[in-house]
Amino acid sequence: MNGLGRFADSRWLGWLAAFGLFLLSRPFPGVHHDGRLYVGDAMAKLDPGGVGRDLIFVHDGQFGFSLYTPLLARLIAVLGVSGATLAIVVVTLLLWFAALALLIERLLADRPPGERWAALVFAAILPPLYGAMNVIGFGEPYATPRGLAEAAGLLGMASYLSGRRILALSACALGMLFHPIMGLCAAAAIGLAIGLEDRRWLWAGLVALGVAVIAGVLRLPLADRIVTVMDPAWRAIVETRSPILFPSLWSAETWGRLTVQACTLAAAASLLTGAPRRLALGALAAGLAGVAASALLADHLSLLLFLQAQTWRTLQPLAVLATIGLALVCVEAPKKGAMGLIGLAFLGMAWMVRGIGDLGLLAAPVGLAFLLLGDRARLSRPRLYGAVAVGVLAAALVGYGALRSYALRETLARLPEVWPFSQGLVWASDLPALLIAGAVGLWMARSWPAPSRSLRLGGLLLVGLLAALLWDDRSAYIRQRDIGRDPALVSLISARPGEVLWLAGDVEPWIVAGRPSWISKVQSAGVVFSRPLAMALHDRVARVEAAGLAGRDWIRPLMMDALKPPTPRLEKVLAFCAASDAPAWIVSPLWDGEGALDPRLGARTWSPKAAYAEDLTDAAGRRWMTARRYAVIPCRGA
Repeated sequence: MNGLGRFADSRWLGWLAAFGLFLLSRPFPGVHHDGRLYVGDAMAKLDPGGVGRDLIFVHDGQFGFSLYTPLLARLIAVLGVSGATLAIVVVTLLLWFAALALLIERLLADRPPGERWAALVFAAILPPLYGAMNVIGFGEPYATPRGLAEAAGLLGMASYLSGRRILALSACALGMLFHPIMGLCAAAAIGLAIGLEDRRWLWAGLVALGVAVIAGVLRLPLADRIVTVMDPAWRAIVETRSPILFPSLWSAETWGRLTVQACTLAAAASLLTGAPRRLALGALAAGLAGVAASALLADHLSLLLFLQAQTWRTLQPLAVLATIGLALVCVEAPKKGAMGLIGLAFLGMAWMVRGIGDLGLLAAPVGLAFLLLGDRARLSRPRLYGAVAVGVLAAALVGYGALRSYALRETLARLPEVWPFSQGLVWASDLPALLIAGAVGLWMARSWPAPSRSLRLGGLLLVGLLAALLWDDRSAYIRQRDIGRDPALVSLISARPGEVLWLAGDVEPWIVAGRPSWISKVQSAGVVFSRPLAMALHDRVARVEAAGLAGRDWIRPLMMDALKPPTPRLEKVLAFCAASDAPAWIVSPLWDGEGALDPRLGARTWSPKAAYAEDLTDAAGRRWMTARRYAVIPCRGA
């Protein structure tokens, strides 16, 4: 056997193929999502007199608890914003995937290598979202500390399965150095698993919890934060900006997805034994307890510590293990006869309809019930019922795939010519994951032999080529923006120091102009951590709305589609800029096909190196709009 043959038969080929699929499922968007916050804070540390004067960093209530941004700042100083962001995301995804592979090796140690590989593929490609409003997922391709903390948590769970409790909790503690909340999530799952193994630890945990509550009620130093209540004015702002923190505001789709993941993990736990089963049950209990704590202590009682701790994030280990568990169910359900096939059909359909109203909430428990009953129930015509279940599942796969294909075609057809393709949109359609999971699931259920060496090598080559070509999903504009300051813009605004109000975009004032932002959607992400920030931003959003420069989406970015910024009007701009704390400049896009601004605004024109495009809603409906030039309007002191 030559070296290529040995490689084709080794686990490395499977791991590399799964990693390629993992990258395809998580294309790199540049400085995006919560990565904007951490990149901004890193830039603020490098430029305290410029970007560092932004309100979100002046009233910082979250970044000081992490080692992440000091590390990112050092990388930016050496590699620039674009290079540093790319490097830290690559390292994060590598560590995350390696920890996932190790966890699966330990969790399914008694299973054949093919089943472990299938579980790895499922975890790599299935939808990673958890919690509310499609905002947060596991293994994200963003420059945030969540990924590193999650990787440490996965390592901790793998260590627990190896019998190394101290190492397991130490790994979680390491994760907490980067993201305290996410580090606690895996620790909670491991802690409950240890408690299931030895109930004395559960009692010890309850006693410690009781002591903490008593200390809080007595308002002892530090412990008084446990019973501190968020005042109504602050809470109203947080509710408007971040409804994901309040379970009473979660949609039916959110509860449906949670139910699908919880039922899948419960079904998988019934198929496991020993430490793997305890870990699955621990993650399930931790996730549900975290949601309950958020509902009661954060949402109902408005306790500040629990609003900021966001205990619902304990759903993350549950969500990861649920994707692994679905692969296990695909293997074992057919062995349970008709009851197992019916359960698999309901559970599989629940995954497909998890985001459609209450359907996931209804289908998943039915699937779980059939899987748990298994051989203990007898059907009068098992072969017929089993065949019907398989037929229904196959029809659902075909029908759902057709619907998603149509939706994807329509989505891609709407893209502007300046950004004609997005791998992120392709994978967000669910279609690639549906096809791959369906094929792998069928292979496992039918116990088919492994493909030939040539097919395995060809598959790896294809996946690797696609990942190399498609993983970097940045538009031309984002690539240019993330390079850093634009000399032409910096020169244009050099005569007037101060903040910049950027009307279409988010991190451009920090990255492109090197200035603090007067107000933006991204700044408000931290309102739960700082009351002064919440109040200041709420006031500024009201002022830009009154000035006709922005819409309600600026304070409700999670609840509304992005709105087209109104065209600046002379009278309103003059009144807005008369305030002593007004921004130095207003930067407004000049959309293709629209007329020029009022010349009395005194606007200068700046052209970015690539055209900006955004999917926006206005009176004409939702459409992609393109701006190749910006109006730079002098404001305060004009």
